[in-house]
Amino acid sequence: MDWVRLGTALKAARTTHEPRLTQDDVQRALDVSRATVQNIERGKPFSKATPTHRAYGRLVGWTEESVDRVLGGGDPTLEADSQPPAQPEPSAPVPDGLPLRVAEELAAGPLLDTMVIRLPGGGQAVVVARGKEGGSPEEIQAALEAWRAAQPRLQEIEVRAATDEPPESAA
Repeated sequence: MDWVRLGTALKAARTTHEPRLTQDDVQRALDVSRATVQNIERGKPFSKATPTHRAYGRLVGWTEESVDRVLGGGDPTLEADSQPPAQPEPSAPVPDGLPLRVAEELAAGPLLDTMVIRLPGGGQAVVVARGKEGGSPEEIQAALEAWRAAQPRLQEIEVRAATDEPPESAA
C-alpha cells in the first residue's frame, strides 16, 4: 500500500478543492487533530485505511472506493464524475389491477433478477428481486448474493409443485 501516494493525492485534492481547504479546515471537518491530518498528508503508514482516511477522501469529493484505489497505485474518482448505472427501461408497463403496494415495489430499487415459478394447474408465481433503492455498490452486491442463495430454495418449490411432493416440514 502506497501511503505516500495517498497523502500526496489527498493534499493535492485539498489544495485544489473549491473552496480551497486548509489543514485546519480538514481537521475541524473530520474532528481529528491537525497532527493527524499532517500525518496522513505526509504518508505515514497505517495497517489499513481508516475511517479518517475515507472521510478525508469524501471531504475532497472522492468516491468511497477511491482511497483503496490510490493506495493500490490507481487514481481517485471524483464523486461528481461518478454516475450511477443507468436503469433499464421496463420492457412492459406494470399491468393494471395490481395493488398499489405491489406496483410501487416493482418500481423501487435496481432490478437484480426475476424468476417464474410454475404452479400445479397451470398457475405461476413471479418473483422480482430488487436491490436497495439508492444502495451503495456493496449493498447491491450483498442483495445479489442473498438472491443467489435464495434461488435454489425457490426452485425447490417449483419442483415440489410439479411432483405434488409435500414440503419437507410437513413430513
